[in-house]
Parts: sequence; C-alpha cells; structure tokens
Amino acid sequence: MLSLSKHEAGLTSAAAVAARPLPMPSSPTMRDIFAAIEQTPFSIFMREDFYAYFIALIFHSIGMALLIGGGILLSLRFMGLAAAARLERFAGFFPVMWVGAGLACLSGLALLAAYPAKALTNPVFGLKFVCLVAASLILWRLARRHFTAGAQPPPQSARILAAIALALWLGGVVFGKLLLHTSTMLMVS
Repeated sequence: MLSLSKHEAGLTSAAAVAARPLPMPSSPTMRDIFAAIEQTPFSIFMREDFYAYFIALIFHSIGMALLIGGGILLSLRFMGLAAAARLERFAGFFPVMWVGAGLACLSGLALLAAYPAKALTNPVFGLKFVCLVAASLILWRLARRHFTAGAQPPPQSARILAAIALALWLGGVVFGKLLLHTSTMLMVS
C-alpha cells in the first residue's frame, strides 16, 4: 500500500481543489422569472388597480366568445347542420373569429402578466391552449378545402374533423373554466 507524507497529501488535495471546476453562477429558475415578471410596473398595475384585472377578464371573455362561438358554428355546419345553407356563406365568421382571437390574446397576456405563475405552472392552461390552437388549425384546413363557390357537401372525413374540432372548442371552454379552480402556485400574495 502506498502511503503519502502529510506534505504530499496536502499537495494532492490542493491540486484536487485547483482542478475542481469553479461553480458557475446558477441560471434563473422559473420561480425567479415569475418573480421578475410580477415586479414589472405593468404586472403590479394589473394586480393593484381596482378595475384593470376585471376589464382584461371581460375583454378576454368577449374575445373567447367570438373565437369559440364562431368555431362552434363552423364546426356544426361542417358536420352537416343547416345543410341547406351554402357552406361558403359561413366564411364571414372567420374575420369575427380573428377579432376574437386578437382580443383573447391581448387580454390573455394582460391576465398572464398579473399572475404568471398561476397559469404557467398549471397544466390545465396548456391543455386549454392546445385545444384552441388545434381546433383553429382544423377549421382553417377545412375552410381551405371546402369554402369554394358551388362546392359539394363536405365528405365524411370533413365531418369527422369538424366533430373533433367541436370537441376541442368545448374542451377549450372547459379547461378555461377549470383554470380558476386548479392553480397550485400564486406567488404574489
């Protein structure tokens, strides 16, 4: 067995310490990022002003109603409801849905700024977002294929996609309502 003198052992441990990598400054955690957002003037305004949060919530509700309401109507039409009405006449719902999406996004960002941890740590928020984006993409695809003048009634595959879109629109509503009751992290209060 090899034994080292105290002097040699001291050199060895000093060399080991010198060879050890220096600790890197830790990168910010999500909690740090949420705290930084919560300390911005806009976030403080959204939480502390008597009307700001509720006005944003009202505009978010209106935007979601326009977006999801139009999406539900279009989904039902693609599924065969109101078959006597020409499909291309329903194209007028898309501008209304765009306005709704814009309102919902802007007001949603304001609501998110007020309590970022509340939404971004909640998986239900992700489910709501995925449902709404997926339903929008399905309807956009259906409209591109079937919104032509004199088009034939949508095939069975379009009806199935429309039923999936309808389920996703309704899922977006359900998950949006569940957000109020499923948060586990608030941070500010």
